[in-house]
Amino acid sequence: MNFSVRAHQGLLIMMRFHKLDGPFCRSCGLSVVRQMTTRTLCLGWWSPLSLVAFTPFTLIWNLMAHLKFSKLPPSAPAPGRQPLDEGLPVLRRPLAYVTLIPVAWAVWVVTGMIMHYS
Repeated sequence: MNFSVRAHQGLLIMMRFHKLDGPFCRSCGLSVVRQMTTRTLCLGWWSPLSLVAFTPFTLIWNLMAHLKFSKLPPSAPAPGRQPLDEGLPVLRRPLAYVTLIPVAWAVWVVTGMIMHYS
């Protein structure tokens, strides 16, 4: 199935976007989605614009890709090629939880602003 999988990296004042296009089988598609989603969860939140716009968009895009790849039939090995290992689901990868740091900071800032102005 042809579909793009994306990753986003927020750097304080800059951003980096990654996109991988291609026909993917079920195993390869799920593997790429899991890798790039974990990368986005770990590195995507570190700029203000990334926090509110680009990282959530990237995660939603990858969720749609995951749903499409999950509906494909199990992959049959192509002659001379090995499908990628799907690996652990995203929420079982420790790097995915780095996202709690900037999200907690954003919640703290917003709560502080609300309390200050009320």
